[in-house]
Amino acid sequence: MDEQFEFLKLVVARLDAARIPYMLTGSLALAIYALPRMTRDIDLVIDGDEQRVAALVAAFALDSYVSAEAASTAMREHGMFNVIHLATLLKADFIVLAPQAYERAKFARRQAVDLDGFSAMVIAPEDLVLSKLLWGRGAGSARQEEDVRALLEQNPGLDWSYLEAWAERLELTDLIARLRSS
Repeated sequence: MDEQFEFLKLVVARLDAARIPYMLTGSLALAIYALPRMTRDIDLVIDGDEQRVAALVAAFALDSYVSAEAASTAMREHGMFNVIHLATLLKADFIVLAPQAYERAKFARRQAVDLDGFSAMVIAPEDLVLSKLLWGRGAGSARQEEDVRALLEQNPGLDWSYLEAWAERLELTDLIARLRSS
């Protein structure tokens, strides 16, 4: 985990230097709020466009593999590309911020979290709950529901009015009600 933590610091520093807004999500965000889980990659949502591709590729070119073509395509299509750190073979998955209202709302709610001496922008816990429910619904993943249960247990101060409003818009009301009561 130390190696992964150092890679996260490197990624955050380079995104900040390139002035590319980002949000940590996925398993590492889950570890911050609730439940550490073994993972070999870092998931980040970035707010980028094709003009920022060159800056992003240059930020990682010296010690990492990154495909300028894949990054450009991802920026254009709101897709995903990755950066692989050559010394450690750790991977950062960059998910380009999608234009949908919920994706924009959760990105706007990201929060600075102190991670043992450096600050990183992290998805809010309510949005991690909703995102995991969306991912689980699409993939039929019981693991996502387990993660949501852990988030609900470990974060008693969640903003339930926000959660319920988006759950209704995202058609997750029954699922979140069932998980909340279990």
